Amino acid sequence: RSSAWMLDRREGLERGGPKDRPYRTGCPGVAFVTMAEVEVSAPAKVSAGFFDMGFELVKGESAEGKYEILGDDMQVLTLELAPDQVMISEPGTMLTMSDGVETEVVCDNCCARQCGGEPPINVSYTNSGTETGFVGFTPNVPAKILPMSLDAYPNGMNAQSGAYMSSIGQVTPGFSLDCNPMTACCAGMGCCRQKLTGDGVAFLNATGTVIKKSLSDGEVLVVDTHSLVAWDAGVGLGVQATGGMCVACFGGEGCCNTTLKGPGDVWIQSMNLGKIKRSLGVVITMKEGGRGGGAPVDHESMVR
Repeated sequence: RSSAWMLDRREGLERGGPKDRPYRTGCPGVAFVTMAEVEVSAPAKVSAGFFDMGFELVKGESAEGKYEILGDDMQVLTLELAPDQVMISEPGTMLTMSDGVETEVVCDNCCARQCGGEPPINVSYTNSGTETGFVGFTPNVPAKILPMSLDAYPNGMNAQSGAYMSSIGQVTPGFSLDCNPMTACCAGMGCCRQKLTGDGVAFLNATGTVIKKSLSDGEVLVVDTHSLVAWDAGVGLGVQATGGMCVACFGGEGCCNTTLKGPGDVWIQSMNLGKIKRSLGVVITMKEGGRGGGAPVDHESMVR
């Protein structure tokens, strides 16, 4: 009965019947509203205004004939290697490569790399064949790949610790020393910051959504202390208070935010790796009197 009543009621509305009250469903407190009674507003174009302020969404764009970045997240970097061409990458990032590519560890500049948050040893991939080969890399963390052409940054580029993944051409991962106690302790980058110099292409990895902002001369941008991925070495790094005592204690941003003063380019991420780990809530606990790791020292202590 109720289904037939609802059908008659709906047809009455479509014929121009009374629209001042919704028709019932037979269930207490439940009613249907027709689309004719709902006013739908046009979607707001928020992104257009945001991008008009100098921001742009960073995508892993490929460079034809040089490299290609595949996927939307946890991406894959593929490169064609000409005979005798060399590619440098972090340990553990290789996904696939052609048969004629030879690997070798690279130990030069190891102390500077380690101070910048990188492993002291990298791996080189050289095409020893006579035909064009290929290599494929993927980050050691679930991240996007950001290609950075250092030709556009003659002063080099600073980056967060561990941001460098691989490079092609003349790229030197090192570090820059921040001797200002305020920025070293409160800007989120520490006293030893990763610095990339050279004239090749560096590939960084960053989690979350990455946006880029081109700062004009004297323009200041305030960012979360853990959201800065990389910035032009000519950009001034500073700090400012998040607010009063209540904001510092309960606002979720701590005591300080990071400031960036132009001119230059900066890259910001929506979700850094530390924030991802905290959101997952993974906690590792050890039993009382337990060892740090490995198998028990005697057979009787082993639980099979």
